[in-house]
Amino acid sequence: MKYAYLFLFFPFLLQGQNPLIKDIGMSDPHARVFNDTLFLYTGHDDTPEDATWVMKDWRVFATTDLVNWQHVGTISPADNYMGAGATDCWASDAAERNGQHYFYFSDQKRSVGVMTGPTPAGPFRDVLGQPLVAPRHDPTAFIDDDAGNTPYLLYGDKEVSFRIARLNENMTSLAETPRPLTITGEEWAQAPEWMDKSYLFKYQDTYYLSWGRDYATSDNVYGPYVGRGPVGIGHHLNQYAHGSFFWWKGQFYHVWCYYLQQGKKYRETIISYAHFTNDGRLVTDTGFLDAHFANGVGRYDAGWDRIEAEWYYEIPTATSATKQDAPGAGFQVANLQAGDWLRYANVDFSKGVTESTACLSSTEVGTRIEVRIDGIDGEKLGEILVPATGGADAFRAVSTAVSPINGVHDLYLTVVGGDKGGVGLDWFGFR
Repeated sequence: MKYAYLFLFFPFLLQGQNPLIKDIGMSDPHARVFNDTLFLYTGHDDTPEDATWVMKDWRVFATTDLVNWQHVGTISPADNYMGAGATDCWASDAAERNGQHYFYFSDQKRSVGVMTGPTPAGPFRDVLGQPLVAPRHDPTAFIDDDAGNTPYLLYGDKEVSFRIARLNENMTSLAETPRPLTITGEEWAQAPEWMDKSYLFKYQDTYYLSWGRDYATSDNVYGPYVGRGPVGIGHHLNQYAHGSFFWWKGQFYHVWCYYLQQGKKYRETIISYAHFTNDGRLVTDTGFLDAHFANGVGRYDAGWDRIEAEWYYEIPTATSATKQDAPGAGFQVANLQAGDWLRYANVDFSKGVTESTACLSSTEVGTRIEVRIDGIDGEKLGEILVPATGGADAFRAVSTAVSPINGVHDLYLTVVGGDKGGVGLDWFGFR
């Protein structure tokens, strides 16, 4: 099922940036991709002057490009066991199974409930009329990539421990008694007793459990989990940062919220790229935020000093290229083979360009990087000859003249030729 029709009912586009959508009290963001559309399930802080949490409903936002967002649904506690007038609509999450959609919600710390609906935006109805689990809150719906795509519900806080339970196929009942998760490490030991904000995902064969700014990993969904430290430093990545991670067109992202003012319960949401180091460490790209915070993701400016390769918007599904550690620091896109491409959407060329430079590595000569716009086979602005740099970690900046271009275009960097080894791209830029 496609969901493009949802947008017909909400014609007003909200331009993404950082904060993602300003002045609406967007909190506790959990991102889910359903059929090529990204849905963001959020809390709704009432006013900037609230001294305690006043959250009267949940909101659903959707995008097909990470730049233009639409408010596609509001979920009211009047439609579940919390009842009309409730103001404790804490964090939520969503899942899909067998064509049905499930919305898991918090009634403050009292319980977690579940509603079902025909689309990611609802309309949702309360199928139980009572909590799914109680007490505690902050649900994450996790569906494993094992043979049965086993579904789980994670919830809770440090005071009673995070808890996890396998869900039945109906997604509205538990298949087992919830189990406490054991977490070791300094960050968890120092976390306050109220620490909640859990989120769970899997990368390769490792389970990643996050809370606030920190995370832990395990090779078993039930743990034990070993603390790995913070996902990043700065930009409100702290104990109050409730967020989630998601894949979009082969790129990985982190989205989280923060309080605008100390002592006031009103939040906004930030988004940035996220990466994995060669040894599996999870890194939120705060360097991107340092340089381009207000720009947000999914769009770029040819006037920037450089565009890091790992900030790509899209990469082919079938590719051997991966984000890897770059020599010294940061990341590169490594092992780009003939036919591979990287897409950087919505690049602003309004300042005009005449030259492109790319920082490349390769073990052979004869490979080219074609610089094209608006499609893999779109207009070619120029091409960069990739030199043999002496090794996969030996990078060299190479420049070429490009055709004059103005306006906003999708940029494609396409690898042509070469058959002995891959190309590494650290960064590129224009002038």
